[in-house]
Amino acid sequence: MAKRGRTSQRQRTAGEAARRAAAAVRLAQLPPPQRVASSAVVQVPVHARQAGWNGTHGVSQVSVCASDCHDCAEARERFAAIRAESVVQRNRFDEPARYPYAAGKHTLHRVGCREVEQSVGQVKGDDSTWMHGALTRFAHEGTTDSGWATHMRVMDSRQAAAWVTERIGPRGGVRYRLCRICAPALPTAE
Repeated sequence: MAKRGRTSQRQRTAGEAARRAAAAVRLAQLPPPQRVASSAVVQVPVHARQAGWNGTHGVSQVSVCASDCHDCAEARERFAAIRAESVVQRNRFDEPARYPYAAGKHTLHRVGCREVEQSVGQVKGDDSTWMHGALTRFAHEGTTDSGWATHMRVMDSRQAAAWVTERIGPRGGVRYRLCRICAPALPTAE
């Protein structure tokens, strides 16, 4: 018998079984998922590093929706905005003397850091077939990590100093980290 306020292993097991049974009932009441009516498979080149993984010698298959797909039409504007911002960040990445810093969600990097290169450096050009496949994955799966978008901001010293200032709490606590790989110096507003 368990002490007051504690649950025994048997009670935890029974509670978990009840939660699973309730989830199964909810799942059974849902309508079956619907497939997209027309779909084509297009051959798209992949990174040389990934080519050995799938055994297709540098070619990967990407599912592309029909041009009249409702989900893709709704997501097209948001996709274009994210893509435009990613291209701007990629162009800044190519000018390390002018834009020496990059920031993720919580970490400040030097622009030459391998973490930044893996994120921003992988953003590709506008190959229409490949981009249409990326739009399909974004619209149907919500993925933004397929080489067309970046989650890093490439900044000059002034922008990086403002980024650091934004992440200092009201009591002076730090709400950011410096990358341990590239160990950037704290930026100063010039």
